[in-house]
Amino acid sequence: MKKLLYTFLAVSIIFSSCKKEEENNNPPTPNVSIVGVWTTTSVDIDTSVTVTMMGMVVDSLSGSGSITMTPNDADIFEEVEFTNNGKMFVDGDTADYTYSNNLLTVDFGDGDTEEVSCSFTATDLSITLEETMDTAWTEMGIPITVSIYWGQTIHCSRNTVINTNVSQRVGNTNHSWFVKPRIDNILKSIK
Repeated sequence: MKKLLYTFLAVSIIFSSCKKEEENNNPPTPNVSIVGVWTTTSVDIDTSVTVTMMGMVVDSLSGSGSITMTPNDADIFEEVEFTNNGKMFVDGDTADYTYSNNLLTVDFGDGDTEEVSCSFTATDLSITLEETMDTAWTEMGIPITVSIYWGQTIHCSRNTVINTNVSQRVGNTNHSWFVKPRIDNILKSIK
C-alpha cells in the first residue's frame, strides 16, 4: 500500500512540475507601439444640433446624424506615419507628437498644439476629433440657445508592407519593382 501511495505521490509531483514548467515557458506579450505607417480605412462623422427657444426644443431646427465615409470622400489623408523619435508625417507635413493614456498631442510648431483622443492595437488605430459649441442670446425678448456637436473618428490599419528589394533600398533604381519587362523579351520567352 505504501508503494502505491508513493507512486501516486511521485506521479503527481512530476505532473505538477511539468505543468509549472509549461506555464513559465510562455513568452511575454510584446508591447504594442503607435510607431509605424497607418493607412486610413474609413471615417465616421457624428453631428448633432439642439436649438431651444424659451426653454423648448425646436424640432425643425434640431437633429443629429452619423455617416461613414471613405477617406477620399471625407477628404482625409491616406496615410499617417509615427516615428520612434517623436515625428509624425501626414500629407507632406511634419509635426512632433507624444502619446500617453489614449491622448495624442501633436505640436505643429509656433504654439499650435492639438490634443485628440487616440487608441490603437497592434493592427488598428482610431483618432477622434471633436468640437462643441454652446451659445445663447435673446432676440426680441425670446431667449435662444444653440448647442452643436461635431465628431470625426478616423479609422486606420497598420501598413505592414515591407520593401524587401535590397537593390532598391540602397538606391539602385535599375532593379526597381516598377520597371516593366520589355515587350521583345516577353515575346522571346513565348517562342
